Amino acid sequence: MLRITKEQYEFALNRIEDLLPLVTDETPSTDPNAVELSMMSDIVIDYEKEHFPMDKPSIGDLITISAL
Repeated sequence: MLRITKEQYEFALNRIEDLLPLVTDETPSTDPNAVELSMMSDIVIDYEKEHFPMDKPSIGDLITISAL
């Protein structure tokens, strides 16, 4: 697994913002913008998994959330 830098992560976030208006549900998955959006999304996901891991909620947390 390649190490993703903060600069690459921030670039990917900005690029996603640019690409989102260009890709819709009707856009073919082979469209260059859709391919790039998928790649940028993977970079963001990988970075966030490493730097902002989310713990699984406990049973108590789930009960509290569902009671709200």
